[in-house]
This record gives sequence, C-alpha cells and structure tokens, in this order.
Amino acid sequence: MRNVNSFWSIKIPVGVTWPLALILFFGLGAQALPISAAPLDPKATIAKAVDEFTEILSDQELAIPANRERRHRLLVATAENFFDFKEISMRVMGPRWRELSDQERASFTEIFKQFLKSNYIARMDDYAGEQVLIDDQEIREDRRGNRFAMVKTRFGMREREIQINYLLLQRGGDWLVYDVNIEGVSLVRNFRTQFEPHSFNELIRRMEESIAAGKELRQS
Repeated sequence: MRNVNSFWSIKIPVGVTWPLALILFFGLGAQALPISAAPLDPKATIAKAVDEFTEILSDQELAIPANRERRHRLLVATAENFFDFKEISMRVMGPRWRELSDQERASFTEIFKQFLKSNYIARMDDYAGEQVLIDDQEIREDRRGNRFAMVKTRFGMREREIQINYLLLQRGGDWLVYDVNIEGVSLVRNFRTQFEPHSFNELIRRMEESIAAGKELRQS
C-alpha cells in the first residue's frame, strides 16, 4: 500500500505543525469581522471564509466518524467558494500552462484539486480552535486593470507569532485566494518547484496514483 504523500508535500516552516499549516492554508480560526450584504473586500472575504470553515469544524455531529466523509465534502465545497483553483493550477504549472490545451488545463485543475483534497483535507480534523488575527490588507491594480490583494494575518502561538499572508485576485465582484505565504514560504511556489522536473503526463499519473492510494487508505 502506497503512502499518500509519497510524491509531493507541502513544505512548512520549522515549528509549524501539520494541522496548523492546513489551518493557515485554508484560512481557519481567524478573528471574524462584521459581514454586510455589500460586496466583500479582501479582508472581509477571509473573515467570511473563516466563519464558514470553523462552523463545519466545530460541528460535533460532523466530527463523528460516520459523518467524516460528509464533513470533508463540506470543507471542499467551502474551499471552492473562496479559492480560485484554476489560477492556483496555472501558477503551479508556470510557463508550461501556455503549452497546454483547454482540455489539459481543465483536466489538470480538477485532478490537482482532488489531489489536495485526498492528501490534505482529512488532516484538518485535528483543528483545535486555534485563532488567526487579521491585520490589514493591501490592494493593487496592474496595467490591464486586474486587481490583486494581500491580507496580512498573524497566528498567535504560545512561544511566538507566525506571519501568514493570503494572496487574492478579483473575479467579477468576488475576491478569491490564489496563494498563501506562511513565513516566507509560498505554497504555490512550493508545489511548482516539486512539479517542474516532471512532464504533464507524469504529473497526472502520479497525482491519480496518490488520489487512489488515499482512498484505499481511508477505506481500509
């Protein structure tokens, strides 16, 4: 039986535990902000994501082993509301993205999303109510009129604080996360470095094997 993390993994800074890294990646445990019916700015978007994730993870009924798969499905559905997986996939692939057909891009995006779900969503079960303090946001616009933002947050630990920056871009009226930087470690760049030595077909094959191995482990 294969190890579900035998191919690639998220490299995390020293002193950051796995549950903590995943909490930081998916924006969990932050200090919530008041949410209005008006379009959300980047800072309020992170706060809204926090509320929805923590509501799922704090639900004791969903924590029952028999409801674990349902819990994971809800977490994935919530992530899809706040993360731009196509943008993440494009940045993970780098310049090679331009060489892919529309079908290959769609295939990679879906399989990469399933790869993240299979290998990492289950680890969020160790969430224990940790909190992130949201500081401020920076918004910029490029020459083409595309708008980007960075929301700065701090994760308060007993020994020290960890700096986490969420990077977002605006799609229509919504702000979506496309990368998370944990103490200088970009999770998108991390995967891109690990993916670069492999061909497109090899990446697809390896991710599919890892997804299958993860399902095998959960069913055993």
